[in-house]
Parts: sequence; C-alpha cells; structure tokens
Amino acid sequence: MEIRRLTNKDRAALLHTLNGAFADYIVPFQLDVEQLQFKMASEDVLPEYSAGVFDAGKLIAFIMHGFRTATGKKIMYNAGTGTLPAYRGNGLVGKMYDYLLPFLKAQEISQLVLEVIENNQRAIRAYEKNGFSIRRKLLCFAGTLQVSTAPDIYTVLPLHTLDWGILRSFWDIEPAWQNAIATMDNIQPKAFGAFAGDELIGYILFNPDKKRLYQLAVAPRHRRKGVATQLLKHMQEALPQQKIQWNNVEEAATGLKLFLEKQGLANTLNQFEMIKNL
Repeated sequence: MEIRRLTNKDRAALLHTLNGAFADYIVPFQLDVEQLQFKMASEDVLPEYSAGVFDAGKLIAFIMHGFRTATGKKIMYNAGTGTLPAYRGNGLVGKMYDYLLPFLKAQEISQLVLEVIENNQRAIRAYEKNGFSIRRKLLCFAGTLQVSTAPDIYTVLPLHTLDWGILRSFWDIEPAWQNAIATMDNIQPKAFGAFAGDELIGYILFNPDKKRLYQLAVAPRHRRKGVATQLLKHMQEALPQQKIQWNNVEEAATGLKLFLEKQGLANTLNQFEMIKNL
C-alpha cells in the first residue's frame, strides 16, 4: 500500500472511492461529478493538502482537506474521510494523518477541524485517539417549509452585495465551515434582506438549486417580531413543497430549534465539531 497526497488527476478515483465508502454510511449519500466539483470549490478543498491510500494503484481510502485563513490562523477542514468497506479496520485514517501531519506543520497549519455524526462513536474514538477534541455540537435540519402565517410588516428585497460587517452584527453563533463567510463568497447564494424603512434588520442566504439554507439572522432588537418568518416565507416561495436542508447549526443558537420546527423543519441529525491544534 502507498500513502501520498492527492492531485487533480485523482478526482475521478476520489469520486468513485467516496461513493463506495459512503454507500453504507450512517447517512448514505452519493455524489456525481458536478456535486463533487461544487463541494470542493465551495469548501476550498485542495488536493495537495489531502491524502489517499492506494492498493496496487487503486484508491481505497482518502481524507479531503479544505484550507482557509481565519483570524491570522491557517486552518484545515476535513471535508470528507472515507475507507472502502473491504479495507476498514486497518487504521488507515490514522496512518493518513500520520503521513500528512509533518507536511501540514511545515505549511504552518495551526488547527485541524472536522465534523462527525454524534452517534458514530467508533469514529469519535478514532479521532480522539488522533488528538482531536469536541468543540461544539451542530444540529442538522430537514423538511418541507410550512411557514406560519404572518403579516408582511417589513420590506424584503434582494441583497446584491453582502456587507459582512453589518450581517455579522446579527449573529449569536459562528457558522460552521459549510455555512461560513468564505463559503458564501465562493457560491454566491440567493440573498434577501428584511428592511424596516431603510434599515437592514435581517437576512437569509440559500441555494435554490441545492435546496440548502445557509444563514438566517435577525438584528437582536428586532427579534420575535416576525422578521425571520417573513424571510423564510421568501425561501418557501422559491421552493414550494420541496424538501430543504440546513446543516451544522450550532446548538447554542437558543430558540432556533423550536422556531425551525414550527416552520416545518425537523432536527434529523446531530454532529460534533472537533478540533486539533498543531
């Protein structure tokens, strides 16, 4: 077996192995070429920071890593780790990390970040063995929006530019990697803002093609006045009777879970965000 960093030439093999590795996962999923390309572009996945295990030239296990700089730190995000079923139980994930760590340290990477399903105890133990610790719990929601009836008190308009200085002031929590500012800049989602007069008091970001909600936030002094409900109504109008998802919302967003459940979404899955400082 050979462990090496990936290159762009490995994309076809990566797609094949990813689908093979996740076919029997706790939450099975499959990607096509376009979906893998979107994932890698939106999450800043770089093959040269990623690794694979090859058996007689066949890719049998992989780690995909995204790279970003935040608050002066170089951060790597585990955008996906998988091993083909026939090769599990051989500690290949640990071996890939052992292989990658000297390279990542040489690149002055400060922190590794990943997400793991809450009840995947085997994976959690494996990551803890490799020096990761749980930082926060993330909730995943899915369902068909059934937005409660509310009067259209505010003006909702498209946002053609995202002023993150203003939008961040509405946050109680920091979005996880897939919903972060850098991801939004990469994918340019549909954006609508709620206005009270000329003042922006809330916003929503979503992707109608992927049926994904990314961010929804309201200025603290304008909460519990129907702003978020009115914003969600715009998403519902864009995706009538279609199942949507909002993944990796920090549990600490108090009241959000109950609010989303009232709008037709269910908390279908939970994950832990884990980190390792280098």
